[in-house]
Amino acid sequence: MLTQLRLAWRMQRWELGLLIGSGLALTAVALALPSLGEAGIGDQRMLVLFLTVAGPVLIGSVLGIGIVARDVEFGTARIFWSLSANRFRWIWLRLWPIALVGGVIGVLLGAASARLMDLTSPSDIFTFQMRGPVVALHFIIAAAIAMLVGSVIRRVLPSLLIALTMTAGIFVAEGVLLQSWLHDQAELVAFAERTAEPVLAVLEHEFATIAADGTLVVSQPQCTTQAECMDVYEAITPVMLVVPGDAYWPLLAFESALALGTVAASMMVTTAITRRWGPR
Repeated sequence: MLTQLRLAWRMQRWELGLLIGSGLALTAVALALPSLGEAGIGDQRMLVLFLTVAGPVLIGSVLGIGIVARDVEFGTARIFWSLSANRFRWIWLRLWPIALVGGVIGVLLGAASARLMDLTSPSDIFTFQMRGPVVALHFIIAAAIAMLVGSVIRRVLPSLLIALTMTAGIFVAEGVLLQSWLHDQAELVAFAERTAEPVLAVLEHEFATIAADGTLVVSQPQCTTQAECMDVYEAITPVMLVVPGDAYWPLLAFESALALGTVAASMMVTTAITRRWGPR
């Protein structure tokens, strides 16, 4: 285990150093922002959460490209492949140290960003992609896709651009597919009743009236004069359509299955490609 970690460090020390350094720095900033009060709710918060989504995908893609494409482009792959009798094992020994380091950093960063969102006002663009182990899983998915693309294209820069495009497309498609499920899980919560309970996402901001049984009913206020509008708005309640934190666990299970399937498929296809195109 230590041997493979040392080998991964020697071969991709700059990329791994960037992953560890930037991940820990971003984690520290995410932990510190809530203590700054209003200063931590604004552009700084949005930047941290954006980097929590984009950073692991970008660095994971860079590290994944280095598993096959860089060695092929630099000519060292022929030496490695000629010495390795089992291509699947060679690929696995190159992938798992990267996945381990990225997974640990991703979990730490995801926990810090989840805490940041729970302690500050939620927004409709901040969802489960920035919470806990999902951040680590996205890193692993990006690395596996990049490894596969690199084995096909076999040049670093074109492989990186294609891999980033494919990974972004997969995550966007996933978000679209999950929207209907998230709406099914969502519930109306009055602004005045918002608590510190974790909220997975805020889908919409609405107005509601209180029914006879005490439940909230979404309504669209309509008025013509200023006096009439004042009376209407006094009778309605600002509410949020929120996805509760409990919905995170089925999403985490789905992300775990997606990551496992992506890694397994990428390894098998990459193994077949290197056997077909590389030296035996």
